[in-house]
Amino acid sequence: MKELSALSAKWIAKAEAHLGTAKRELAVKKGGNPDAVCFHAHQCAETYLKARLQESDVHFPTTPHLAVLLYLCADIEPSWETHRSHLSKLSATNRIIQEPEESATPAMAKECLDLAMKFRDAARKTLGLKSQS
Repeated sequence: MKELSALSAKWIAKAEAHLGTAKRELAVKKGGNPDAVCFHAHQCAETYLKARLQESDVHFPTTPHLAVLLYLCADIEPSWETHRSHLSKLSATNRIIQEPEESATPAMAKECLDLAMKFRDAARKTLGLKSQS
């Protein structure tokens, strides 16, 4: 495994914690919270973007906008552009679930988790980290 800066490693630990929370919540058979799955899937992607920026000493704003963070990663990880549509979907769903009259469906939650995991796998690979299940 690649040696990361201490702060980058902390971002990655947070990303993995969000992913774990999303997975556990999706597995709840009765009374699950699809909004929480979507939220934590978004947070997983966001924190992996921030870890990559931190690792390259690129200053980034405090923002939940994945497109902004992806833009800042463009020069250091141009291959991540292929994930733009996935990240846009996560952001759009995250905005929807913030509204009091909107809620994610279980299908939306599964899709968000799948998209976050795809991005996470790419992020771990480019950060020189082992893939995880």
